[in-house]
Amino acid sequence: MQSPSAILETVIYATDIDAAERFYRDVFGLEIVRKLPEQFVFFRCGQQMLLIFNADNSSKNDINNPLPRHGTTGSGHFCFAAKDEAEVLAWRDHFTSRGIAIEHYHRWPNNSVSVYIRDPAGNSVEVGETQIWTDDAP
Repeated sequence: MQSPSAILETVIYATDIDAAERFYRDVFGLEIVRKLPEQFVFFRCGQQMLLIFNADNSSKNDINNPLPRHGTTGSGHFCFAAKDEAEVLAWRDHFTSRGIAIEHYHRWPNNSVSVYIRDPAGNSVEVGETQIWTDDAP
């Protein structure tokens, strides 16, 4: 069996779906694919999907929804890909211009960089160079 070629969807959780919608739509410019108020909002990000669920609702059993229940407590983390350091710096400046606090700016051992912020639900959102996961310095 061959390993999967990509991750199709990433899930994070937020109790305020409207705030999550505004944040990822307005700050990152993501396209909304589907929304069910107070339950979830789904965004397209390139070839992948970012799914944001209200954990209180997604963990409840529902006879009308055959999918496995899921949910978690506490903040999650994911990383948006940037092609190079200039793009990461542009995102850092974009966040600052919108009044979004930069939690951390990091230079990795291979000389690639990442910037970290928090979304309204407290999730850790990183924008990092794709080189983070290679042994080659950019």
